[in-house]
Amino acid sequence: MNPDRTLQPATPPQQRRQYQADLRRAQADFLEAEAELARLQAAVNAFRMQCRLKIGRLLDEYLELRSRKQALWTHLQLLHQAEEFGIPYDEDDPFWHGRDPADLYDDLPEDDLLPEMDGAERDRAAEKRLFRELARKFHPDLAPAGAERAYMTMMMTAVNAAYSQHNLDALRDLADELDPALVVELAEIETKEIRRLREQILKLQRRRRRAIRRRRQLRQENMTKLWQKARELEADGRPWWEDVRQDLLKLIDRRRTEIGELETAVARFE
Repeated sequence: MNPDRTLQPATPPQQRRQYQADLRRAQADFLEAEAELARLQAAVNAFRMQCRLKIGRLLDEYLELRSRKQALWTHLQLLHQAEEFGIPYDEDDPFWHGRDPADLYDDLPEDDLLPEMDGAERDRAAEKRLFRELARKFHPDLAPAGAERAYMTMMMTAVNAAYSQHNLDALRDLADELDPALVVELAEIETKEIRRLREQILKLQRRRRRAIRRRRQLRQENMTKLWQKARELEADGRPWWEDVRQDLLKLIDRRRTEIGELETAVARFE
């Protein structure tokens, strides 16, 4: 007989059945959350492909014009600053490198109605906020010695690595990891079978929370909101794609006019 097995307390049948039932519920809840996320991702990805096929060329043209306008506007502001300083502007002079052109953000509200073909932009403010929350949760200086401190040290190392890489998704995933108090709880479970069942339940619960969070994030993305709007309009028989095409053509004309005005203003300085 294996001597280690004699040291393991027996698991009461009622307790085992309860944990097994909890595990089945956790599995079902996780699979449901994963299925809902997969359905939404598939629908949004199909819509993204439609955007590329139906209005991709116009959108690329518009984004190129927007970038051109931004460059001209920045150049014009630097020329204004050179005039105020009473010195010539020289783009090769290090004095002008890295200067803040101030208030050059492209502010046309119509831009919010267009699909972001390259995905959502990284939110630096969210990174900082989440990093502070995770530091309060996992900083090893806040833990007593032992398994809890070892776990928090490991987690804080992962948090620092994700933050240094500006990996917001990784930080969000780390927020779903086990609370240090649960690590202590698991360590104190004497019965190996119950500890294993409890670990499986907690793992499935974390994965479910992660799927729910990702679905919530996806619903907030620009592309998903446009997909929902297009679906509503098309259900009413309104041609959403044609409306967007016409809006893009109007925006392109506006950008070309703005670029012409900026080129004239720059030429007067130069």
